[in-house]
Amino acid sequence: MPIIFLLDVRTIAVFIAMSFLVQGTAIGAQAYLIRDLRQYRGVRAALIANLCIAVGIVLRLLIDRLPDFIAIILGNTLILTGAGLLSIALGQFTGQAYSKAAVIGAIAFVVPLLLYFTYWDNNIVMRVTIVSLGTAAFVFLLVYQLWRTRNTSLRFSANLMLSSFFIYGIFLIGRTISIALNPPQDLYSNTPVQSATYLLVFAISFFWSSGFILMVSQRLRNDLMEVATIDVLTRIPNRLATQVFIEKELSRVQRNQSEFSVLLIDIDDFKQVNDRWGHSVGDEVLVKTASIFQSMIRKQDLVGRWGGEEFLIIVPGSCDAGVLAERVRCEIAHSEYSHGAVSFGITVSIGITCANESDQIDQILKNADKALYRAKLTKNTVSTVN
Repeated sequence: MPIIFLLDVRTIAVFIAMSFLVQGTAIGAQAYLIRDLRQYRGVRAALIANLCIAVGIVLRLLIDRLPDFIAIILGNTLILTGAGLLSIALGQFTGQAYSKAAVIGAIAFVVPLLLYFTYWDNNIVMRVTIVSLGTAAFVFLLVYQLWRTRNTSLRFSANLMLSSFFIYGIFLIGRTISIALNPPQDLYSNTPVQSATYLLVFAISFFWSSGFILMVSQRLRNDLMEVATIDVLTRIPNRLATQVFIEKELSRVQRNQSEFSVLLIDIDDFKQVNDRWGHSVGDEVLVKTASIFQSMIRKQDLVGRWGGEEFLIIVPGSCDAGVLAERVRCEIAHSEYSHGAVSFGITVSIGITCANESDQIDQILKNADKALYRAKLTKNTVSTVN
């Protein structure tokens, strides 16, 4: 006995509404968990967008039981509003320019047309065309936003959403042309185009929500990694990240039987800066000094804040870092620091040690500390211990 599979469009629409509600709940949970993190703007807008689309689809499902204004006008307006809110949510979250006024204007332009083709000229083809093209406009705006996001640390989730929205936008245009050539009797007739439309919306709802949730999760991970590895004040690697870099560099030299240099740098008489000018000026000195260090090293080198007023520079590839150390010392000594109208200068002491494949991390750091101790005896000088 043959099995006949009937694809009921209304049933699919119910599942679409349910999927938007469920995924909206997941986004809502994220919004609640990160409610105190102001840099995560857009999550709340994404939640409202999903809810608008879900409610809009439910209202359109009840077109035979509800007044036309609620089922057609309000239902379609909510779906368009949801699509517009998705673009606002993405713009807010990624920091791109977005315009609430443009979204409101687009919806305000569509609603009178829906009213006209519902009450004055009951034309289902025109209503579907208007809603499809309006939705397509928002979809391609999302594609553009995601295209601009693809080269950031969020590129995986951005590409996931970009590909799905691009396919959907192209399909919406094709659907508009198909409906114009072969008008349906109602929105839920079981034609191939209608069935494909709702199936695609069902799939897109998962790609959108999953992609956006993944995007939020990626940013959370990146922020946690930054908190764990970046010094809050100077914005350079902290002690943990610097030590990890040394460990990796030591593993590399052990494999290749090469070497690297370590420069341990201390700001001379830094306590006097804090005592005389205050800790805020001391912080400015640390920030500027770290910036100078960063400007003087190569791409493969690393400068990190080792603690307090101490910095560590790791120079892979050679043990001739004395020239770099002397350049750093002179640059700091000739740099001008200021507090209001008053200018002052600082100096640094630098201890250098060379590390090779036979060394251990503790011994390397101990040698660097010993070299720095010698430099601090005279200050504003460079000392080496091998």
